[in-house]
Amino acid sequence: MDVLQRAAKLREEATLVMQIVGLERLLQPYGEITPTGSYFLDLMVYPDIDLYMPKVNVGQLFEIGTHLADSPLVTRVVFEKSTVPNLPGGLFLQPRIHYGEWGRPWKIDIWSIDEAVLTETMSPTRRFAARMTPSLREQILHYKFTLMNSEHRTPSFSGYFIYKAFIDEGLSDFDQVTQYLLDNGINIETAHRN
Repeated sequence: MDVLQRAAKLREEATLVMQIVGLERLLQPYGEITPTGSYFLDLMVYPDIDLYMPKVNVGQLFEIGTHLADSPLVTRVVFEKSTVPNLPGGLFLQPRIHYGEWGRPWKIDIWSIDEAVLTETMSPTRRFAARMTPSLREQILHYKFTLMNSEHRTPSFSGYFIYKAFIDEGLSDFDQVTQYLLDNGINIETAHRN
């Protein structure tokens, strides 16, 4: 399957996985769910969904986590308080879901954050979406696929810098993009590049 087919299949399966675990039903009572990252931009190369939800308290997030853990497909649920500087006061919940054949389980990163933080955090992602073209999308998907590491995923925190390199910086040479990632502190397993 080529990268465009892979992205389409992942996007379709992402919607199905969220339905199976009842994510919308669990999160909707707290307000609007805001997709972000590769799911929002339709640039998926591995089973990973990033979502923001309105600010809730720890007890409410644990209640959501408990309901998610009731699904027979959910094998793990992680909770953290944010230590990320651009997500102050945020709460994080991550269910891992055994579904599909991607070499790794699905994971859904759910960030519960204040509205003001959400607006600021989504600003670059919305800018990337506004400037996306079919050609850029295909280039980015091909590049992301070359970065797939031994864990069947792209390097942690690389997405933002990949999008910034292609869309904001106008880079198209893969080696230059890789250097841009390295210059921004992204750890790349060069031995596992495809």
